[in-house]
Amino acid sequence: MSTDELDGILRVQLAATHSNDPYIDDYYHQGCLFKKSSSGATKIRHHFCPTHLRDLPPGARVNSEPHAFLQVDALGRVPFSSIRRPRPLLEVDPPNSSTTNSEQNNVAPEKPLEQEPMLAARVAIEDGLCLLLDVDDIDRFLKFNQIPDGGTHLRRRRQELLEGLATSLQLVDPLGKNGQTGGNDDMVFLRVLALPKGRKLLSRYLQLLPAGDLLRVVCMAIFRHLRFLFGDMSRAAEATSNLARTVSLCVRRMDLGSLSACLAAVVCSSEQPPLRPLSSSAGNGASVVLVSVLEQGAELLSDSLQDASNYNVTNRELWKASFDEFFGLLIKYCVNKYDGIMQSSCLDPAEAIKRELPMELLRVSVPHTNEYQKKMLYDLSQRSLVGQEKGNVGQAV
Repeated sequence: MSTDELDGILRVQLAATHSNDPYIDDYYHQGCLFKKSSSGATKIRHHFCPTHLRDLPPGARVNSEPHAFLQVDALGRVPFSSIRRPRPLLEVDPPNSSTTNSEQNNVAPEKPLEQEPMLAARVAIEDGLCLLLDVDDIDRFLKFNQIPDGGTHLRRRRQELLEGLATSLQLVDPLGKNGQTGGNDDMVFLRVLALPKGRKLLSRYLQLLPAGDLLRVVCMAIFRHLRFLFGDMSRAAEATSNLARTVSLCVRRMDLGSLSACLAAVVCSSEQPPLRPLSSSAGNGASVVLVSVLEQGAELLSDSLQDASNYNVTNRELWKASFDEFFGLLIKYCVNKYDGIMQSSCLDPAEAIKRELPMELLRVSVPHTNEYQKKMLYDLSQRSLVGQEKGNVGQAV
């Protein structure tokens, strides 16, 4: 074949497999260039945004074929791997008939891979990440393009995508009309977050959520399960730390009513939250987000006193009721920890008190306390001083 013929075939193949859109054909490289251009290191020829947006109906990614294929006009069908329908790594024949019936009865029936619960969680994560990529596309398209209607339709579509992810995670609004919560309401949510990639998905989801009811619903689910998320930092430590930081930033965008709902979710949870000091090596994620809630609550209350237009009696009463319940939980936890330390054969009670009691949480609680609660804090501090004196005496002896 001549060179011209080979070039013609190559052009046909490229036309079938490339859309001439760098955002689609070279997404990751263009993303790296965009990051460098943001810091002034390089310049890019194209805006990092799609030339057009996909308009996929819900469930369009779900394919009924046994294996997924790329539809390429000039090259036929090209198969590609999919987590939704994983291919078997090895074809194994069923056991022969020489085994007895009793042996077969004792063997647990094998469950198809498609029915494994963690596979379903991984599929949900992949679908969620794809959905958030669509949200990213909308944000970039709005940033670099002039939309006739000002982007109203795209912003509505963006909100629908974000709400769709909350629906797929089966998150319910406890404050809504159908907010009756049961024991297994968050089962899908917890299965997804059991995987490190699921926690990364949640972090990215929170970053894309605007302030409002949807952000409150997602954060309430997080605050209901502080022990599950932040109780054990040995697994997925990086993803869990990033999640704690992201939740803290989201808290800064909430109003007093949403903060009250999150604090109430902690109190109403069936799990005792891990109220550890911020310096705890066992993990401080729960304390980090709770400190953020209390600090943001103090700022909003201070602003409402200075500006009468921000004063809302209902929100203040809701906050006070939620805080009172949380403070009771916190002070009970600290007293039990203190008693446990003093009753144990600890050689250095003072160091144990510093290591076990969440002093930062107690400190940020002070602006919200009444006189009786302040007295409880004072009594606890006096008991802690006694414990430290005993520790110093023990060291001197």
